[in-house]
Amino acid sequence: MTAETDPRLEDRPVKVLLVCTRDPRGRMSGRKMVLRTIIESLVALGHQVTIAYFGEPEVHGAGPDTDQNTYVALPHPSLFDRLPGALRWLFVGSVSLNEALYHSRRAEAALIHLVHTSKADVVITDMLRTAQYGARLGLPWVADLDDLLSRRYANLAEGYTAQSNLLGYYQSRFGQVVLKFGARLMPSVLRREAAAAQRREIEVARLANVTTLVSTTEAAALTKASGCKVWNAPMAVPGPAELPALTGRSEGLVFVGGLDYGPNLKSVLQFDKLIYPALANVGQADLSLHVIGHTAGKSGQFSDAVILDGYVDDLDAAVQSYRAMLVPEVVPGGVKTKIIVGALNGTIVVAHRTALYGMGLQHGVDVLAWETSADLAEQLRLFRQGAYDLDAMARAARMWAQNHYSPEVLTQTWRQILGTAMSQA
Repeated sequence: MTAETDPRLEDRPVKVLLVCTRDPRGRMSGRKMVLRTIIESLVALGHQVTIAYFGEPEVHGAGPDTDQNTYVALPHPSLFDRLPGALRWLFVGSVSLNEALYHSRRAEAALIHLVHTSKADVVITDMLRTAQYGARLGLPWVADLDDLLSRRYANLAEGYTAQSNLLGYYQSRFGQVVLKFGARLMPSVLRREAAAAQRREIEVARLANVTTLVSTTEAAALTKASGCKVWNAPMAVPGPAELPALTGRSEGLVFVGGLDYGPNLKSVLQFDKLIYPALANVGQADLSLHVIGHTAGKSGQFSDAVILDGYVDDLDAAVQSYRAMLVPEVVPGGVKTKIIVGALNGTIVVAHRTALYGMGLQHGVDVLAWETSADLAEQLRLFRQGAYDLDAMARAARMWAQNHYSPEVLTQTWRQILGTAMSQA
């Protein structure tokens, strides 16, 4: 039986329980785009979704619940909830610290109650952190892992700094205290966590009815390691209806990312201290960097070469006003949403090679790739002197983005994922 012919999907709407690490509403981020893609795809297919999330709601009040969406906050795990998992990580290695952060007996009880009250047919878990609940709820289970934490932590272990921002936007006092007082031990902790996460990723891929990752490269790697098919299910990015022309756009570089996220702040500081001097050395001192995103309280940290545009309501319109987008060096893995946004808006993406990992983009065809500050400066000099066919590059990048990340493509992907999970349960 295939997903397309499964009668449980064809005869009636399916009720889905989505377990999230945080409220997918509110201020946008790359991971939230993936979660919203799941929700919007399922709703477009006529299914009902109950979204259970850890933490406080990120919209005013309790809404917006609809006939197809219901949002429910889960209780925060206590220190006593987390301690057994942390001890198993330390002495046995049978669980990852990421999972220990989200282990809660009260949350598990609340989820079991939701399964019964919502009459859920299938559960989808968010990242490795909540996979433990998918294994315990007795429903067909889709484990959406996002990216391979094992690879991320292995890479971080080789170049750890206090600005590595291991927990992303996770703001638990417990987690922040651990990072603060364990800084010297962090490389060894990261290596241990990478090994634990790798074991758990393989176990989850074998236990779940369907496992998904946003990167095709990482999906192939986990498929090989686990012996089970892992699906590629990234975020959907709509983009504008037509490809805007490059003519008349600002010569400045645009950077997309809030500066309250450690790696973004570090990247903009590196532009100011390292990249801008390299630009000046090749006669490009008139190029400035325009930062789109949350920038409150950061203006005094930069020179005049950095212009803080701040948060914008219409990201497409803002990105379209620039000829080129700068994407900095990152920890390889996953999918960089800003690259997709730039491609859809006809803005030439100038990305560090680490950011292009696993995305199937080619230097000089649909993006410009760089490795060092001097290399970037030279690429931008050639860019401005007409060495590349920018219109052809913009068209190729937009076609790539539409073929992989359009809402229509992802809706059909989730149709197949849900059908496969239920037919294999």
